[in-house]
Amino acid sequence: MPVPVPKDDEVILEVKAAGLCGTDAHIYAGEYFGQFPLVPGHEFAGVVSSVGKSVKRFHSGDRVTADPNIACGYCTFCQESMENFCENFQAVGVTRHGAFAQYVAVPQQNVFPIDDIPFEEAAFIEPLACVVYGQKRARPPLGANVLVVGAGAIGLLHVQLARMNGAASIAVLDTAPEPLTLAKSLGATHCVENSSEGRELLGKEFPQGFHMVIDCTGIPAVVESLLPWVRSGGTLLVFGVCPQDSTIAVNPYEIFRRDLTIIGSFALKKTFPEAISLLQAGVIDVKSLISRRLTLEAVPDAVADFAAGHLKGKSLVVF
Repeated sequence: MPVPVPKDDEVILEVKAAGLCGTDAHIYAGEYFGQFPLVPGHEFAGVVSSVGKSVKRFHSGDRVTADPNIACGYCTFCQESMENFCENFQAVGVTRHGAFAQYVAVPQQNVFPIDDIPFEEAAFIEPLACVVYGQKRARPPLGANVLVVGAGAIGLLHVQLARMNGAASIAVLDTAPEPLTLAKSLGATHCVENSSEGRELLGKEFPQGFHMVIDCTGIPAVVESLLPWVRSGGTLLVFGVCPQDSTIAVNPYEIFRRDLTIIGSFALKKTFPEAISLLQAGVIDVKSLISRRLTLEAVPDAVADFAAGHLKGKSLVVF
């Protein structure tokens, strides 16, 4: 790729670390909006390389990250502070070239200083900001029982935030033992293999269900199976990205009779400052979530393996 030349309001970042996200796999598989040719990569941090002539806040050498979601600022949704539904929505690494390249161009209003946060940790600011937004939308009551389904990086961030938000117990379901062990170390109280035996044991431990159930799998069949786990009066947070054309079957009477709430959480909305503060304070552990470090040359194979379900854990592209 050619080195980008900044527009008047743009900052050019030299990328130092970029995370491989499930959304990247969906884009690769044609299950998410965005068109090829495209350089993916929307979770990243780096150093300012150059700036446009109207940029005043940032200078070459600054250590920064960026919110990849670009809102127009003038459509109906932007005027109502609902920028994640912007009618002219653009996103770095989704609708325009992203951070799986040495340099990436970002509008100055989307750039944030990271001070002394290490680059590898700062690459988690975007997914953490998404999780913060999701839990702000569906925050469980104090003392709640929470079930997180899927112990990937996103699920483990939800575990930590649910703990901080006052959950009394946090159960985690996953098909592999390694992430369950990690979930336990990060604050989960019940870590259960997602098998018939495991689900039976979990049902006996929580016979009334959970105040909040969070899907972090993005698998429609899993989402469809979760309503029975939601306690009457509780909430299902659909956080994982399911394919665009997928469907699930739900019983509307059950939603009515048990006073259930189903909440979606798309991207983020001005939650980068909270995510940065959480990392700066050291109250969220992201270092433990890194499972492998990749060179830029390894990204195409890694994305293909990830989309095929052969790559687990959190991969970082390190420059």
